Amino acid sequence: MNLSKYAFFASVALLAAGATPSCTYTGNQNTDPVQQQYLKQLPRTAVSTLNKLGAKIDTVINADDEEFNVLLDNGIEVCFDAEGEWYKVYMHKNDVTEEIMNLLPVTTQTYLHENTQGKAIKRFDKSRRKRLTVTLAGKEELHFARNGKYMPNDVKRLPSQVTATLNKYFSDDAITTATVDPNYEYSVDLQSGIYLEFDRLGRFERVEIPKGQNFPDNFAHFFPSLMMKYMTKNYPDKLIRRIIRKDYGYMVKTEKPNAIELCFSKKGDYLRLANKGEENEE
Repeated sequence: MNLSKYAFFASVALLAAGATPSCTYTGNQNTDPVQQQYLKQLPRTAVSTLNKLGAKIDTVINADDEEFNVLLDNGIEVCFDAEGEWYKVYMHKNDVTEEIMNLLPVTTQTYLHENTQGKAIKRFDKSRRKRLTVTLAGKEELHFARNGKYMPNDVKRLPSQVTATLNKYFSDDAITTATVDPNYEYSVDLQSGIYLEFDRLGRFERVEIPKGQNFPDNFAHFFPSLMMKYMTKNYPDKLIRRIIRKDYGYMVKTEKPNAIELCFSKKGDYLRLANKGEENEE
């Protein structure tokens, strides 16, 4: 991949200065009746993104009003969630454009320019925690934090207690990224999309389950049985999206719509509904 032909440094300079790079497609989507019909199907945030990408819309696929796959006339496909935030970009054997590159943070663009010369970019993925994965030709994956900084895979630095937990409950789910932060706390992304955090002693802190995915039966045994039985009995139709360890025990959050946050003791006894903003306390 030769990013120079996409005026990479010009793009970075414009972004750093707070300017928006010019697009080849400026305003036509607002005057072309066909484009207008496409745009009416999309959330406002998605429309704003598409207006910056320098290509017309070829097709819009709406999946149950929860996500939108937009195929552009340059052959690139951009996927948006229900709020209009992009979460996947497929190049489909096409060259990545300058405007598509600008979806990524400047720090990520700089890293790619300096470290991936001659390698074609195949896709971008943005996780629910806004972490980025860039897939190159040959299925090589590069991972970046939400601020755009490259995240090396620190699997070998995980403490024994973390690896023991992963081996016991996720033996069939490969680690895609393991990160050690400056405070020696650990985060792990699994191939299934499950995300976990552990403290500096290797103790469980947090798990997040991808949208629409059932909580792993095996990992449910890690938590107090009273808590898991309470959730099954009282909220049988609600999927667990997140569990966070707290000083008093655990906080459980269910999936949207109408998400509910509940507090449980360390033994698993139901305590109360969580207070607004309580998840960010401690």
